Amino acid sequence: MGFRLYKNILIVLGVAFLLSCKTETQTAAHKVYLDEGWRLFSSESVDVDGSIISSPGFDKKLGYPVKVPATVMHGLMQNDLFPDIFAPDVLEKMDKAPYEVPWWYRKEFRIDALSELDFYQLTFEGINYKANVWLNGVKIAGDDLIQGSYGIWNFDITPFLKKGTNLLAVEIIPPVFGEDVHMGFVDWNPTPPDRLMGIWRGVLLSHTGPVSMRHSNVVTKVDKEILQSAEITLSTVLTNHTGQSQNATIVASFDNINIRKEVELQANETREVFLMPEEFGELKMKNPKLWWPNNMGEQHLYDLTFSVQVSEEESDKDSFRFGVREIEDFWNEAGYRGFMVNGQKIMLRSAGWVDDIFLGDPDEKVKAMVKYARHMNLNSLRLEGFWGRNRTIMDMADECGLLLMHGWSAHWEWDSYVGIPHDDYVSIRGEEAEVIHSNNYRDQVLWLRRHPSVAIWTYGSDKLPRPSLEIRLNEIMAQIDTTRPVLSYCGGAMLMGDSDPRRSEISGPTGVKMEGPYDWVPPVYWYIDKRYGGAFGFNTEVGPGPQIPPLPSIKKMLPADHLWPVDDVWLYYSGRNQFENLDRFLDAFNARYGQSDDIETFLLKNQMSSYEAIRPMFEAFAVNKFHSTGVVQWMFNSAWPTLYWQLFDYYLMPNGAFYGTKKAASPVLPVYNYGDQGIYVNNDKLADLRNISLQVKIYDVSSKLLFDRTEKLNIGPNQAKKVMDMPALQQLPSTYFLDLRLMDDHGKMIENNFYWLSTKPDIPDFENTTWYWTPNKQHADFSALNSMPRTEIKYNYSINEGSDEVSFEVEVDNSTDKIAFFIEFMLVDEKTGEPVLPVFWSDNYISLLPGEQRVLTGTADTSRLKDTKELKIVMQGLNF
Repeated sequence: MGFRLYKNILIVLGVAFLLSCKTETQTAAHKVYLDEGWRLFSSESVDVDGSIISSPGFDKKLGYPVKVPATVMHGLMQNDLFPDIFAPDVLEKMDKAPYEVPWWYRKEFRIDALSELDFYQLTFEGINYKANVWLNGVKIAGDDLIQGSYGIWNFDITPFLKKGTNLLAVEIIPPVFGEDVHMGFVDWNPTPPDRLMGIWRGVLLSHTGPVSMRHSNVVTKVDKEILQSAEITLSTVLTNHTGQSQNATIVASFDNINIRKEVELQANETREVFLMPEEFGELKMKNPKLWWPNNMGEQHLYDLTFSVQVSEEESDKDSFRFGVREIEDFWNEAGYRGFMVNGQKIMLRSAGWVDDIFLGDPDEKVKAMVKYARHMNLNSLRLEGFWGRNRTIMDMADECGLLLMHGWSAHWEWDSYVGIPHDDYVSIRGEEAEVIHSNNYRDQVLWLRRHPSVAIWTYGSDKLPRPSLEIRLNEIMAQIDTTRPVLSYCGGAMLMGDSDPRRSEISGPTGVKMEGPYDWVPPVYWYIDKRYGGAFGFNTEVGPGPQIPPLPSIKKMLPADHLWPVDDVWLYYSGRNQFENLDRFLDAFNARYGQSDDIETFLLKNQMSSYEAIRPMFEAFAVNKFHSTGVVQWMFNSAWPTLYWQLFDYYLMPNGAFYGTKKAASPVLPVYNYGDQGIYVNNDKLADLRNISLQVKIYDVSSKLLFDRTEKLNIGPNQAKKVMDMPALQQLPSTYFLDLRLMDDHGKMIENNFYWLSTKPDIPDFENTTWYWTPNKQHADFSALNSMPRTEIKYNYSINEGSDEVSFEVEVDNSTDKIAFFIEFMLVDEKTGEPVLPVFWSDNYISLLPGEQRVLTGTADTSRLKDTKELKIVMQGLNF
């Protein structure tokens, strides 16, 4: 009996591609993930092939029980192996030989219906790197077909099934260092010993009738002039699994719209079918509820149900949510590229996402991290690599209004990561490799394209694809998705001449940049740099370097005898290569803030430094919009416990940079410009702000009021506006404070912003800039903060219990005549002292003026706590 691997010959599009699949967490009864009940074992533990392993006589208890998806390391860790995996040097010293041979995944599953009208497809959504698949003793696919980290493989397995128990065996062949271009990490964490080999995304069993559906999609076109109408195009790929022609009916339903279309499929035909607004007037929507990025509007999602019927019986069904929105790019007067949603320019405030080092992030953690992005007022995330062990990231980004950038990783571009000698291009060489990886890319686009959050495709990170590969990718994209901007890579030659090797000879300049820095630079850098990472254009990855976690996380990371002072054990948790230590950061930190005598003071001042460093990065891009069009903080989260590049840590503990970002990305904000010493207001809202007031106060370090002025102003939608210059005050102390507050016409505070400034300026040494850092010639002086007058803060709080979360409110009162500086609040378990995470404070690391009272609110996830009755809120600050 011949094996059938269906290739979708798209009659309309004229391009072949392998079938993909629907991967919702909740699927129809006939679509089931084979997640439980797998056994995992090394090929070295057996001396038989897949025909025996997938047969009834094989020992079904051999190996480790695992839940899929799981890389080999993640599967072993499910069985409590390597409990100290993150202890110093453990990862680097692990024996890699056990993971240089194939590993087997074995699964038993039942089939109860197997008539002539029952058809089954098996879809592997992610395998790294190659695989041989056996079912009931028969090899149904080999590693000559299944190869590439990002391929999605769909097989018609009907001929090989039997009623009752069926046996599936998958032999995973690891990537070969120096030969295979595979998924992985770069300098932000160690390399996992298995190089992520395994079944890293789900295995889906689909039970359909004679006709199945795949790659269902929605394309929306918005009337961008008045935003009162939209055109919807629906599509799905139908496959007739029989040897006879079939008359099928497509049924689509959403928002009280119901459409039916008759289709005749020839024997074994695969065809993409479109439901167009020209054909169905119902798809010309009036007054649609639009999907907007975070802080620009609501994220309305429509529930779509797609089905195909044969002889009035449902043969297959697909359902998902979609948003009505349109994404475009634009080029400004300086030749920099920007982006628009529904015809409105957007300043992209983004950060770089990374999955867990073993690709083991549970859905609950992923959901919390995406909620953190929304909470920080970000409107985008960059995925350097096609991250996500399922659709949770995309589903949550749809809900939270986060525009996603997807594409290949820099892991593919440097010999130290893939072992292939690098040059000016992505390390995919030769026609065979180009075909494999371009087909893999196609599979990812087909899998992702229905999500409204998916906004930008990238072909490379640090480097361009070779011209032949870019042509191949462009041809694929022209057939499967023309609705989103494409970047040939995330760097650019917009500052260079036509002869620069970083300019694509196929598509020309990218209009974006990747010029660093990746280590600490002073706040003024972002305003005055005009060549590298400063606030102009779209910077696709950049950031002020280390972001050291607060004390509770440091205690989890480090052995007790290495907590203080900073030593080589700390440095193990730094980055890699140029970022293997903290020297550049600590030199500047100690020069600016002074030496610390204990870990508590050191870490609190670190949060202060992280807040101060990241806030002006986002603010500078905001006040320069749309000469600047976007910025991606490097990074958003971390794949393991680390001290570098994170707005919150591996344990979900927010740091100072988290709240500095949240403040800087506020949709309406007063801003101090470190470059021209001006005071600005930024309005991201798509509406005017009228009759508002800007209050400006300056205090010395002893809390003496030196300046107090209020300015009335109006500001248009999606604009930044300079309101006034900083006053030239005489005899300012070396350290002083600037308090900015925006008030509405009723005297209610819209937003505030509190700065600590120095009369001794930071002076960047641009002449000695490297690709990752600009050093300082001179540092600001904040040493006076260490001797601020002491103050006394009173606070009371209430905590209200819910089913899986608590809400809380804190009333904080500074009744003294001194500023209470940089107050950190933490919700903790009174028994253990551990922080309750994830947590969503309305604000944190706040400073209170003399006599000021403020109310903070928040929520926290308590689903993992046994007892929520013994929670308390604790507080610390620099001068009390």
